[in-house]
Amino acid sequence: MSFTVHPAETQAMQEDETQLLHAIAQTTRSALGLLKTPPTQAQAESPEIRMNGRMIFGPIAGGQFRNELTAERLQGILDAMQQPTTEGVNPMHYKGKTPTLEIRDAGIILFRLEKDSVVSINQFQAQKQAEIPQQSEPKKSSGIEM
Repeated sequence: MSFTVHPAETQAMQEDETQLLHAIAQTTRSALGLLKTPPTQAQAESPEIRMNGRMIFGPIAGGQFRNELTAERLQGILDAMQQPTTEGVNPMHYKGKTPTLEIRDAGIILFRLEKDSVVSINQFQAQKQAEIPQQSEPKKSSGIEM
């Protein structure tokens, strides 16, 4: 039995992966700007995505790079990133526990979905909320009537 991927599915997966990596990079730049600390060389290499503690995307030992993103995983990750941080949750409560999904970049945890479906950290949602007021400001009139 052979496994085939149609060109349209391949393109969709590449677009989803590009969208995910762009969101990670944008959120990391924003977080680093708030912290006012440049990433070290090791941190700046690549984002890391872990599912149940296993690296599915990012650098691994020996200088190799792992990319086990599939269409289903990409869609699941993008869907999870849309969830806001669960209110009233202390991320320290989950310290030392293995999450279901964790996204890191430049040493910063950008997203963390816990085993009990709690979103303890979601910097993507914070980034999205910060952009909304800027986009929804009414346009100022130039004073010229047409």
